[in-house]
Amino acid sequence: MKPAPSELAGRDRAELRLHLASYWKMEAGNVVAMPAMGCAMLWSAGLTPDTAAIAGMAACSLLLVIGAAAWRMALAVLDGDTGLAERLTAACARAQLPSLAVLVAAAALAALSLRNQGWQPNFFAAAGFTMLGWLEYVNYYHFQLQNFDSNIDLKRLKAGRGLRRAHLGRAVRAWRVTRRRKG
Repeated sequence: MKPAPSELAGRDRAELRLHLASYWKMEAGNVVAMPAMGCAMLWSAGLTPDTAAIAGMAACSLLLVIGAAAWRMALAVLDGDTGLAERLTAACARAQLPSLAVLVAAAALAALSLRNQGWQPNFFAAAGFTMLGWLEYVNYYHFQLQNFDSNIDLKRLKAGRGLRRAHLGRAVRAWRVTRRRKG
């Protein structure tokens, strides 16, 4: 008889480990790949990324760094490496408010870009990357928006039971409670 799949992702332990190992590396690679693609698109149009576009790309990349840490933390938990999981959780907890501030600044710069330059490519880059950053922020700290890679999560969504609370968000809240108790 085959063991029950992981409640976390509908996978057995080995499959889940492989999934997590690839996800954190993919997120880490996207830290550089996403802004490189944005710059390449602007350069191909003969434009130089402006401050708003660069801020949007930086905000998106910051959230991808947090995402890579979150996926690596999940892998550390699965592997029983509590020390690494604790350090990564602490880093993600400490990065939450600064990342929010970066997202707010990037959104403000995108709005200024629209006001000052209109519907130009740099505005679309600024707005697009900032939006991706906001989606990553919500996905990691609040509600799991990615529901297509796990049958359990997809079934939950299709059944109308709503979005699952973000794994990183739960870990950060638990870390903060533990930290407060320690004094």
